[in-house]
Amino acid sequence: MTAALPRTSASTRRSRARSPLHGGRFGLVAVLPFVVFMLLFAVYPLVQVVRMALSHVEIRGGQFLWDFGTLANFARMFGDALAGSSAVTTAVFIAATVPLTLVLGTLLAVLVDRSELFGPVARNLALWPAVVAPVVVSLIWLLILSPTVGVLNRVLVDVGLPPQGWLGSEVGAMVSIILVDVWHWTPVVFLLVYTALKGIDDQILEAARVDGANERQVFWRVVLPLLTPALAAAALIRLVMGVKAFDEMFLLTRGGPNDATTLVSLHIRNVFFDRLELGYGAAFSLTVVVFVMLVLLVSVLVRRTARQGGAAA
Repeated sequence: MTAALPRTSASTRRSRARSPLHGGRFGLVAVLPFVVFMLLFAVYPLVQVVRMALSHVEIRGGQFLWDFGTLANFARMFGDALAGSSAVTTAVFIAATVPLTLVLGTLLAVLVDRSELFGPVARNLALWPAVVAPVVVSLIWLLILSPTVGVLNRVLVDVGLPPQGWLGSEVGAMVSIILVDVWHWTPVVFLLVYTALKGIDDQILEAARVDGANERQVFWRVVLPLLTPALAAAALIRLVMGVKAFDEMFLLTRGGPNDATTLVSLHIRNVFFDRLELGYGAAFSLTVVVFVMLVLLVSVLVRRTARQGGAAA
């Protein structure tokens, strides 16, 4: 009788802990701050953007005047040549920066992983550009690329070559912002790939070497396939970062010359803050967000299909 009492109490506690009501209350309290945060800073702003995109909005006397119920803002995008060119410029920018950062970040991670003597120092140096504020990055590259005070043009003059207008020509400005973005954000890819490299079991690599594989075969046939999830995640992160890219381009070129470096983020900023066309800016912003969400959804579905296909094989 006396021995059965503690077992009953423990069983009761376990049953209470597994009770859906008990877990539901705790879960509700745990997620409540997150739910409130999302409602205030995600759902409410998104609803307002959708409402603004479907309205003709004016500012008169410090007040917003809403004329709700129109699709004119979306129709207007088809006649906005700068909207189309900014989308193309952004696509070119992403097509250049994402592969470059993936290749350089992976190469850097492999080199640091193989370096036993300088590995810790190289690891810290490789991460340094990512922690620098964008305004400082812009200043650094302005001192390098400026046609008057830039170090690069001084070097060209010293070796007998003519100075170049790196930020003054359309092609030069585009190449410059791609270079700056790759320099700034390659460490993000490096960090993801380096972490994945450290997670690979050494026994797998040793087994491949015992089977006769050389170092090149080990990398291409063993290491790189195991890095695929990390590389896919890095590609998606870099894709989103490419759409959001703003600071360095705005500070270095302001979208010029001749709108050659006007990304969608800069065009949205001009529409909102310079032209005060709030409804049109909201419609363009919403279209960009929906497009990015569709790209992410398709990439997730492709990864899931490939994973299921691999498991079935």
